[in-house]
Amino acid sequence: MRIVNVMISKRTGGVEQAFLDYNSALKMHNHQILAIVDIKTKVKSFIQDTQYITINFNQYNYFLIFKLYKTIKKFQADIIITHSKKTIPILRIVAKWLKIPLIGVAHNDKYKKINQCDAIFSITEYQKEFFIQKGYPKESIYVIPNMIKGKIEYKEKIWHHLPVIGSMGRFDPMKGFDTYLNALALLRKEGIEFKAVLGGDAQKEYPKEKRKLEQIIIDNQLDKSVTLCGWVTDKANFFQDIDIFVLPSNYEPFGIVLLEAMQYSTPIVTSDAEGPKEIFGKNKDCVYMFEKGNVEDLASKLKQALKNREDTKKKAPKAWHLCEKEYSIDKVAEKIDKAIKKVL
Repeated sequence: MRIVNVMISKRTGGVEQAFLDYNSALKMHNHQILAIVDIKTKVKSFIQDTQYITINFNQYNYFLIFKLYKTIKKFQADIIITHSKKTIPILRIVAKWLKIPLIGVAHNDKYKKINQCDAIFSITEYQKEFFIQKGYPKESIYVIPNMIKGKIEYKEKIWHHLPVIGSMGRFDPMKGFDTYLNALALLRKEGIEFKAVLGGDAQKEYPKEKRKLEQIIIDNQLDKSVTLCGWVTDKANFFQDIDIFVLPSNYEPFGIVLLEAMQYSTPIVTSDAEGPKEIFGKNKDCVYMFEKGNVEDLASKLKQALKNREDTKKKAPKAWHLCEKEYSIDKVAEKIDKAIKKVL
C-alpha cells in the first residue's frame, strides 16, 4: 500500500516522535511511505531513510493544494495520514479530488478540524469516547496508542548513594514542572537528601515558563540540588543517570516519555492526568500515582518511593513488561495496519 504521512510541526516533542514512529511502523508491514514535512522541521535528519518532500506550510496558501494534489497523485497514494490538524482543511480537498481516505491522528482531544477526516486514530479510549459524544461515528474511530521503538532487555537499576530524581519535557505550563520543583522543595524542607535533574527547554513558545521555573529553584534554594540539563537527545543516558522518573503533567493526552521510562527500567511517579491514567489504570501496581497539580501529594509519593526502595524497584519490571506487551512498535504496527485496511 502507498501511504502519505504528514506532519508540519517545526518543533520537537511527542507528536513529532509519533510521526517518526508511524514511518517505521508502516514500513514493518511493507507499505511504501511518502512523508510530507514543513521545510523548517527539526525532524528532517530523522527521515533520510524515507521518501519525503518539504513544504512551506501555510493553511491559507491555496496554491499549496494544487502542489500537494500533483505530488500525492504522482505518488499514487492509497491513503493520507496526518498528525497536524492545521493541514486537514487542505488535505481534505486533496483527498476528495483523489478519492482516497484521509485519516487524522488525534494527539489530543480537540475536535475542531479532525471531524473532517474519514477516520480518526485516537491515542486513548478516553479520547475515543469524547469524540463519540461529540457526534463522530464510533465505527470510524480506531484506538491506536503511541509506541516505543527498539527492544531493550530489562536491567535492574543500581541506585546512586544519593538518589537522583528526574523529569523532562517541553517547558509548557501544562507539563506541571512547577509542581515537580515545589514538591522537591518540600522534600528539602523535611531534610530528605536527593539530587534532581530537569531536562527540556521552553523553545520559542514558553520563555516565561522557563523563567518561572528558574525562579522557583532560586526561591527554594534548590540550585545545588536541581540541574537544568537542557533538551535531552540521548534518552538512554538520561534514564541511566536517574533512579526515579517523575511525570508531573496537569494535562497529558498520552505521554510517550512514560513509555521511554518503562523501556529503560526506571521506576515512575506520575500524575493522574488523562494519558497516565489510561496506561496505568489497570496496572496501578506498576507506578506511584499522585493527584495532578497537588504538590503535597507528589511530595508524599516521592517520599514513599525513596523510603521503600525495594518496593519501588519491584514496580519497574512490571512496567517494563506492560510496555513490551502493549506499546512495542511491532504490536502497535499491527494495529495500524489492520485499521488502515478497515478504513480502505
